[in-house]
Amino acid sequence: MRKLFLFTLLSVIFSCSSLFAQSEKELEKMITTIIEKNKKGHSKDNVDQMMEYFRPDAIVSITSISVDNKRYHHVLRKGDYKAIFVNQYNQNVHRESVIDIYSTKIQGSVGICSFSLKYTLINDGNGKVLSKGTEFITATFTFKEGKWYVLELNVTDIEEEQFQGRCTCELYTNPNTGSIITKVGAPKGDRFQSENNNVYSRVIKGETFFMVKGVIFQWYDKKEIWTVDSSYKKVEKLDKAKNKEEAVKAVMMYMYKDECSDMKMIL
Repeated sequence: MRKLFLFTLLSVIFSCSSLFAQSEKELEKMITTIIEKNKKGHSKDNVDQMMEYFRPDAIVSITSISVDNKRYHHVLRKGDYKAIFVNQYNQNVHRESVIDIYSTKIQGSVGICSFSLKYTLINDGNGKVLSKGTEFITATFTFKEGKWYVLELNVTDIEEEQFQGRCTCELYTNPNTGSIITKVGAPKGDRFQSENNNVYSRVIKGETFFMVKGVIFQWYDKKEIWTVDSSYKKVEKLDKAKNKEEAVKAVMMYMYKDECSDMKMIL
C-alpha cells in the first residue's frame, strides 16, 4: 500500500513539474512575442496588440543611466508606457532587441521572469543608429482566464553608446570685437564630448554671413539661415532666426546634425 502511495505521489510530482515547465515556456514565449511586436516594421496596431498583454493597472518603473552618467527614474502607468512606443513610432524610430532570459518562476497564478534586452535604436528615415544599450528587466505577471498579463515591470536601462541626442551649446560673445565662440556638448559613442568652435561673422552687401570650419551660412534678411555655395548663392534653408542666438543655434545644429536631435542654448 505504501509503495502504491509513493508511486502515486511521484506521478503527481512529475506531472506538476511538467505542467509548470510547460507554463514557464508559455510565459517566456509570450515575453518574446511582446518584444517582437516592437521590432522593425511595427505599426500602431502592433503597439495596441502589445499593450493588450498589460493589465489596466500595470506599473512600469524605469531607471535610466545615460552615457554621460546622468540618472533618471520614472514610474509609469500603462497609458504613459504606451505613449513611449507611440511617440517612437511617430518619430519613425524602431528598436532591434536581442533577449536573454535568466530565470522564470511560477507560483500559483503569479509568474516572475528576469531577462535582459540588448537593444539598438534606429532612425528609419536615414538608417542611422541613435543609441545602444542593455535593459535589465524583472517582470511580474498574473494569470487570468487562460492568459498571462503584465502586472509590473522593473527596468534598469544602461545606455552604452549614444550617437544622437539632445546637445548643449554654450555661447560666448565678445561685445568689443563681435567674435563668437561656441562650446558644444554632444554624444560621441560611449561618452559625451565638448568641442569649441569659432564662429566668424562678416557683412557683405548688407547681408550677414557666418563661417564655421570652412562652411558658410547666410543670415538672410536677419530672418532665415541658409547654407551657401562658394559664390555665396543660397542652397538650403535651415531654419528661421529672428536674433543672433537663434541664428547660431541653427548653424550649430547643422554642424552637429549627425549627433544632435535638439540643442539647448546656454547664454
